[in-house]
Amino acid sequence: MRNLRVYPSTGLSLLSGLMIGLSVNHGVNLAFLLPVCMLGVFIALERSADWKSWMLHGWVFSLAAMSLALLGFAWVELVAGSIMILVGSVLFTLPFMALFVVRRWLGTTDTWSLALLGLIWPPHTWFIKEHLLGFPITLFDISLSNYPVFIQFMSVTGATAAASWVIVLNVLVLQVARSTGLAAAWHQKRSVRVALVLVWFSLPLLYAAYAYSVLPRSFTGSVTAAVIQPGFPDPLLDPDSEESQQAMLFRTLELSEAALADTLATGSRPELLVWPEGELPFSIRHDPEGLTFIADRVLRWQTSLITGLSDVEPVRGALPPLQAYLGRDYLLYNAVAMVTPQLAWRVLMENESAGALHVYRKVNRMPFTEYVPGSERFPRLSELAMEYGEHLHLSAGTSAPPLAFFSAGRPESSSPADGRVIRVLPYICWDILFPSTHTAGNLRQAQLITAHTSGRLFGRDLKTSLLGMKNYTRLRSVEARKSIINSASTGYSFFTNPFGEVNGVIDPFTSGYSVGEVPLSQTLTLYHRFPHAFPGLCVIFLILLVVLRRSAAIL
Repeated sequence: MRNLRVYPSTGLSLLSGLMIGLSVNHGVNLAFLLPVCMLGVFIALERSADWKSWMLHGWVFSLAAMSLALLGFAWVELVAGSIMILVGSVLFTLPFMALFVVRRWLGTTDTWSLALLGLIWPPHTWFIKEHLLGFPITLFDISLSNYPVFIQFMSVTGATAAASWVIVLNVLVLQVARSTGLAAAWHQKRSVRVALVLVWFSLPLLYAAYAYSVLPRSFTGSVTAAVIQPGFPDPLLDPDSEESQQAMLFRTLELSEAALADTLATGSRPELLVWPEGELPFSIRHDPEGLTFIADRVLRWQTSLITGLSDVEPVRGALPPLQAYLGRDYLLYNAVAMVTPQLAWRVLMENESAGALHVYRKVNRMPFTEYVPGSERFPRLSELAMEYGEHLHLSAGTSAPPLAFFSAGRPESSSPADGRVIRVLPYICWDILFPSTHTAGNLRQAQLITAHTSGRLFGRDLKTSLLGMKNYTRLRSVEARKSIINSASTGYSFFTNPFGEVNGVIDPFTSGYSVGEVPLSQTLTLYHRFPHAFPGLCVIFLILLVVLRRSAAIL
């Protein structure tokens, strides 16, 4: 009979999963329900006594949340997208099973012990999902990022701490809801628990007040940039065709020239143009005509350009299994390059080769589009690539030193950035989901971050994953305390300041440009100095709690 009662209560777990899933990527956003989003699954877990029931409730919650969070992938390619959803749901079930084991070790079934999930979730996200498996989809932090004032503390803890805050807040709210009764003792208990809710809720706000009042003093000037979003130049063209890519490039050129011309009269002419992921349909490091073409534009504009492109590297020696299977004698990378007027002059006037062009190669590839997991050892798995990625099969890059351009400054400006080299650290699409993409050494050198994305994979009308990328960008901006300029082929394109606040937004599926002045910052946050600290402390605290409790039981 106990097992029969489990199944109706899965509706509570399903409700919680839907609530958190709708807080992640969707236009009708339910992020304001985060303080109560876990109540359903917590109540269901309390009614369950065996591990099978806990696994069922955890999986139902996770499946509902992941189905909404990864809707865009399933929309584009049902099989590959469904695999990602199923894998994600299994991974998100593991913390619930870990909580079941910890509660057994502690010998408790008290409601307060559900808060231990807040100690389990961060190390699971950081050590297992981020580093061991490379599956970066998250729930609590990306939902909370809808309200930048609540994520300022992540420059200290990292985004994994959002799970702790949301989970503990839900446990406190659950305890308040249960503190009912007419006796004076119940009123006193309820007052204490309400006070705990208010204190816990206010902690991020108190740190935000400090951040907004103190941190701007560490900013080192600003720079004016233009972000370009070409959209779909011709709705009748296949977005993956060579004709469409050329049309998109020429649309990007038109928008860039319009941005430069329109701002000339105002004196706010951009010093940097930011183009989307893969915007150049040729590898300028191995295409002299392509390099000459883009260098000519940059020299005439007298404005530096940072753009996405493809990069290739010949294989030296024996071909790796995947390249042999694909019939390639080269490695293909998703990359970003900086073309400055100084480099353009050397290319056009001094016959400088593309060897002087520095590129960043994407570290984190998108599974089933840019590569298929396991295909480098078992090449036949590459056949599982989504239609959009069937010809990609990219190799992984590494974190690289920032790309640089020279800011000549404006005569009327007293900005410290004028007349100096500005270092920019790029992220490419899926990179922005990983806090560990770049090393602390490279982040320390950078004053600015650019993000280059492409929404063409998700078609002309699906916004779910586009909204998710916007929120992940906010998180990375706060964690690093650096402005981010995000250029997307189809949207969203925008600027963030070091507080993760978004401005200059270009709506999805439109062509346009946005010009903005973004603050520069070269500080290295406490989080990026010690990225393992918060999840590591959670593990240590859990171990100590179990050891001390079991030792006390023995004594």
